[in-house]
Amino acid sequence: MIRVHRLLKVVAALALWLAVPVTARSQYDLKLLKSDPTGRPMSVRDEGDNWNIPISVYSDQNVELYVSDILTLAGIVWDGSEFQKYGTYRTYLYSFYKNDHECRQHRIPVGHENDPKWLEACAELRYQRRLILVDMRKKTVTVQASILMQEDGQPHPELQSFQKITIPLNDTVNRPMFQAVTNITAMIKRKIGERPDTHR
Repeated sequence: MIRVHRLLKVVAALALWLAVPVTARSQYDLKLLKSDPTGRPMSVRDEGDNWNIPISVYSDQNVELYVSDILTLAGIVWDGSEFQKYGTYRTYLYSFYKNDHECRQHRIPVGHENDPKWLEACAELRYQRRLILVDMRKKTVTVQASILMQEDGQPHPELQSFQKITIPLNDTVNRPMFQAVTNITAMIKRKIGERPDTHR
């Protein structure tokens, strides 16, 4: 049910995206990421809206997931106590879509699989940024906000969603998310363990 509702929201966003003139879309020009010639993110905006180097936390033939290196630098001191006390943390998770497989598989409505407009929209989607809340005690991830981007790395209001979706970490449909969170959590635990003020 959650997947169907989520798909309907994305379908509506993509439909609106197709209806918005390119000139209107280009006016919203605050980049969220900068990429290299192959399309991979070289720099992303972190939770403080600063530019940081992205760290790959998952990769397969269709998608690569990144977090800002704020997690491995002073940012983890942001509040390791939240993780230690409650087993929770928040971070931006960036997706780099290497092809249109994910979009064609999950974002095109039934009956429109060969519609040129939908295929073109999928071909243009290249990135996504999600604000996630990870709860290791409940074994869940809540997507608190998300935004899709084209290759220019610029956010567009019509492709932004603030619908909260909670998924279990063992959800096989969301294997990339599960693996990424596993790797991020290991990074956080490692950095907390390296802090001189950590008492165990």
